[in-house]
Amino acid sequence: MALEFFAPKIVEGKSIAEIEPEDIIGELKYWESALIMYVIGRDLSMNSVKQFMEKNWSFVKLPDLFYNDEGYFIMRFHSSQDKDEILSKGPYTIMNMTMLLRDWSPEFNLKRDMLRTIPIWIKLPQLPLYLWGAKTMGKIGSILGKPIVTDECTAQRLRISYARMLVEIDITQEMPKEVTIADNEGHELIQAVEYEWKPKYCGKCKKFGHVCEKPKVRKEKVWVPKPILKSNEQEEGGPSNKETQMINTTNTEDLVSEWTTVQKAGKKTVTDTGTMQKAGKKIITDTGTSELNCSNGFGLLGVVNDSLVVQEKVP
Repeated sequence: MALEFFAPKIVEGKSIAEIEPEDIIGELKYWESALIMYVIGRDLSMNSVKQFMEKNWSFVKLPDLFYNDEGYFIMRFHSSQDKDEILSKGPYTIMNMTMLLRDWSPEFNLKRDMLRTIPIWIKLPQLPLYLWGAKTMGKIGSILGKPIVTDECTAQRLRISYARMLVEIDITQEMPKEVTIADNEGHELIQAVEYEWKPKYCGKCKKFGHVCEKPKVRKEKVWVPKPILKSNEQEEGGPSNKETQMINTTNTEDLVSEWTTVQKAGKKTVTDTGTMQKAGKKIITDTGTSELNCSNGFGLLGVVNDSLVVQEKVP
């Protein structure tokens, strides 16, 4: 492409290349049927995108594909009809990620446009049929953002339960759940709006794709002394827990009747005379009862009558 010299315009000592509208007519026409494609969270190769188009967009002539180092693709279709048909059959996912498609414009900027205004499919459930025209649909969609296209079922009236359109929406703003439609006689209709996808936007980071969690409030632990509870006997002046409590064993027959007799085989043997012999250095003798008694529960353990006497080894 041969170039020629044009004298720059001098304004306050600064050279400016002044572009006239007729200078860019050809370039605008060249890109007027182009779409910008962007995928959130992953960088795609040219081959992966081409394979996707061959598999999913065989109903149109495949577009020319261009890649920009900022991470987005430009798809130049061979006609505006092909471009509109691709949009009307969306949305699309590639490698389990949402594919964002929007019209190319000369002023496009990735950070300003693609990461702030997102094309989102919306539904208008039970929209009255007399409001399904292109002009009325455009006015309804303009409340939410910039309307782009309806799907094929809406355009051909093949499904009348809801109307569906693609709208570029500023995700930094609140997305309304309903819109108000008024006629020239002053009658108003409240129309519900459903979003097929609500992208996350972090107001703290000013970034698209996530929401920072609110900082967790740390709860401070306050030490509280444990209250000391006194028993009724202590409050009434009775014996404390540290004092030795005497057990009344006067009626030994009643006490023994509530005990279970346990005999253990092994190195210890219990004789009829009340002497327990152990292979070892000590012999324990109970001079008051013939068998070892123990409680069935976790209550008092002991023997009745006389106490146990521990005798050292007899040579």
